[in-house]
Amino acid sequence: MEAVKRWLENLERLAQLMSQRNVVRLELSLNGLRVRMVRAAQEPPVSHEETMPPLFIAGYSESTGKQDEDASSWQPPGPIEVRSPTVGYCTLSPIEIGSRVERGQPIATITVLGIPNEVPAPVTGTLIGWQVGNGEAVEYGQPIALLQPLTE
Repeated sequence: MEAVKRWLENLERLAQLMSQRNVVRLELSLNGLRVRMVRAAQEPPVSHEETMPPLFIAGYSESTGKQDEDASSWQPPGPIEVRSPTVGYCTLSPIEIGSRVERGQPIATITVLGIPNEVPAPVTGTLIGWQVGNGEAVEYGQPIALLQPLTE
């Protein structure tokens, strides 16, 4: 079972590398096992700016550009989980719990096959806590940190 899990992790890493390096087709064979991977339609590259949620201001509607009438009922959101975008090993940024974190600031790095991938903070807020230890293996979508968005 562990061997199958390792194979699946390696296949996921290969798929990510194919996407990053713009490889369309890959064929491997090892000890009688043959794997053929073909990437579907080309996707445009996604920047960190596009993946971050829009900023919000209490009582202001971005769609209309006007003040909302019921701005007093607005409540700040609860803590936000920052999740791993990939499988790999997590290196935490040297940020202390309780410190302010700016939107887009790298809070961790996930290393996949020696390639570091920064994990930016999706919002400006306060670091509430770490969900993983430094150097730990993480899965895709696994929570890394908790941020409390600033209400100012």
